Amino acid sequence: METYHDLLCTPSPAGLAFECEQGCGRLLVVERGTGRMTVLGRGDPYALHRGGTPDVELSVGVERA
Repeated sequence: METYHDLLCTPSPAGLAFECEQGCGRLLVVERGTGRMTVLGRGDPYALHRGGTPDVELSVGVERA
């Protein structure tokens, strides 16, 4: 059974900052011009993180061996 965490979006000078609402430490930034995503804090490596805005949607992708 997977554990899901929700990401809260906050605008920042660099783009959109997404932080885990459950407080696990996941923090990432999506750059405004390029859409490039940079992970600043990994957080819980076992939780699947999801969230978005009307313009940006972060989806969960899981590959199974």
